[in-house]
Amino acid sequence: MNHFTTFNFINFKKAKRFVYFLCFIPFGALSQTQESQAAETKNCHFLQIVEASSGYGKNMNWQSLAKYSALSKADKLGASHLVWERFYPIGAFNGIAVAKAYNCNS
Repeated sequence: MNHFTTFNFINFKKAKRFVYFLCFIPFGALSQTQESQAAETKNCHFLQIVEASSGYGKNMNWQSLAKYSALSKADKLGASHLVWERFYPIGAFNGIAVAKAYNCNS
């Protein structure tokens, strides 16, 4: 092995570790929208109500999936904050999250 191939192999290993690291970041951490309380959004611009489903499947943790989906929708709207209104189940393993999206930047 010469220096060039050793260098590429080491960089490949570092890049591979970085990709694995990204896979373990929680979905919510990738979003720009923050989960907030109503009092924190008192001086913010209300955008709209966001409703999101957990999707269909047998997942005991449907609230997390619905939250992620709502945060993604709010992020696309340009929301900086999201205030949860309610979570309601649809069957035993699925449900919907409802929240209010606000923009508090400016």
